[in-house]
Amino acid sequence: MSRLELLSISRVYQSGAAPMTALDGVDLVLASGEIVGLVGESGSGKTTLARLAVGLDRPTAGTVMLDGRPLTDAHGRVPRAVRRRVQMVFQDPLASFNPARSIGGSIALPLRFHTDLDRRGRRARIAELMTATGLDPALATRPPRALSGGQLQRAAIARALATQPDLLVCDEPVASLDVSVRAQVLNLLVRLVRTRGLGVLFVTHDLGVVQRLADRTLVLWQGRMVEAGEGAELWRNPQHPYTQALAAAVPTGLEPWRSRRRSGLGGAGGEPAHHVAADGIIEGGRR
Repeated sequence: MSRLELLSISRVYQSGAAPMTALDGVDLVLASGEIVGLVGESGSGKTTLARLAVGLDRPTAGTVMLDGRPLTDAHGRVPRAVRRRVQMVFQDPLASFNPARSIGGSIALPLRFHTDLDRRGRRARIAELMTATGLDPALATRPPRALSGGQLQRAAIARALATQPDLLVCDEPVASLDVSVRAQVLNLLVRLVRTRGLGVLFVTHDLGVVQRLADRTLVLWQGRMVEAGEGAELWRNPQHPYTQALAAAVPTGLEPWRSRRRSGLGGAGGEPAHHVAADGIIEGGRR
């Protein structure tokens, strides 16, 4: 089981004459097989924390650890073997692809750097990844602009899975999608956690989804972690005034996905079955 730890993380940017504190003493733990929700208003530091978690930025203070070892080396770089294990899915799927490269070519890049597969093996692996994420492998030859937003986000997830990571950091992965496509992408993430044992850090502003989706939820406010809680308990009994304000905006009567998962309701073989309704909210029950 992999374990990513962000310990006493602070990030300060120099903005003109005055420094700007994006994060101030934040702690976060993500382990394989769980979904951790990270919520907060725009400017609270969510994306900064996500970038630090995968080594795309360096903290001003604090340490990022993977399985008890620093994520970066002495030069601040993420070693290739480590980068393979922690991957990121970005908010804007179109902006995350090279417009001059085909979808298959983009998925092939991590395969070239992190595997010994030859060209034929890479083509087979690309088809497998696209199929696993609900895409027609024939789309591999298409440029990014030829795919819909939902297809592009699935392709982004396929690319992230190419290295067979232990952990995924998803920064607002469904924010730009319509509700029906959003439901499909959320279903995919739930399935990956259940079948592959991935750990997912799910950054979002959609409180209804995170209440149903996350095993644990962390609340950021003005760069500080003001509250954390298990499943729906955080929303049933919020302690911090900011969390209370967020909870007041969440519809009542929502049954969290985690309770369905742990209750044993599900499909064949005793595995829990979950799906996301058209409004993007995870539901559970028998198939």
